[in-house]
Amino acid sequence: MEVAPSGPQTLSEAHRRGTPLPLSQLVEETRSRASIPNHLLDSKIYAKLKSNSQIQAEPSELHFSSFELGKNYTKILKLINTSSEAINIHIIPTQTKYFQTTYTEKCRLIPGLAYTLKVAFCPEEWRYFYDCIRVHCKGEENLLIPVHAYPVIDDLHIPPHIDLAAVPLGQSVHRAIPLRCSCPIDFEFQVYVIQPHEAFSIHPLTGVIPANGEAKITVTFCPLQYERSQFTFQLVVSQFNTKPYLCTINGSSTTHLALG
Repeated sequence: MEVAPSGPQTLSEAHRRGTPLPLSQLVEETRSRASIPNHLLDSKIYAKLKSNSQIQAEPSELHFSSFELGKNYTKILKLINTSSEAINIHIIPTQTKYFQTTYTEKCRLIPGLAYTLKVAFCPEEWRYFYDCIRVHCKGEENLLIPVHAYPVIDDLHIPPHIDLAAVPLGQSVHRAIPLRCSCPIDFEFQVYVIQPHEAFSIHPLTGVIPANGEAKITVTFCPLQYERSQFTFQLVVSQFNTKPYLCTINGSSTTHLALG
């Protein structure tokens, strides 16, 4: 029961292409509409995230991850009227050439109904991209919906637990953990020791996972007494919106190994 639409709008791109940036420099690309000034864009502040007293954005931000160059991707954004009145809002779409926003304009948005926006993304480079959708509402509670796109490592698998075989006192065992990357860009990594133990060591603590290649971190266990030992480390990779990987390693040494 939506109000009669006036037809689809396709809102396009900036004319100026930003300089490619390393992934570690998550810097917003310069945006410009070049020819047509936008009063709502230039004179209003857009800082409210997720919702205000009139509109709720679902989801609150858009993420395009693990993309391939030249391939088209689409995400859906809904702007829902959560107020008790029919309202008018103004949508300022994505501004860069890499994102294209389409939607069907309504005369008024009645309570409970929503604008459905399609945001298309087509990358030309392996890097981080940023844009946003702005929603001008009555009053000064204008919404901002960030739009992110970024490459990620799909084939990085860190086991949450590793159990080492028992080791005699005075001897050591090494366990290498591979860090593989199928993207054509490098990713920095850093290791943090969360639960240290004197019988364990790990190296390197920092490094680079090479493009389309592999790095390794090595854990060494050298027991100093007969006991079961535990060591936990955290791996953080410099990809956008990443979550750290936790790994706990158990090692032990027993008297029967010495007797043997």
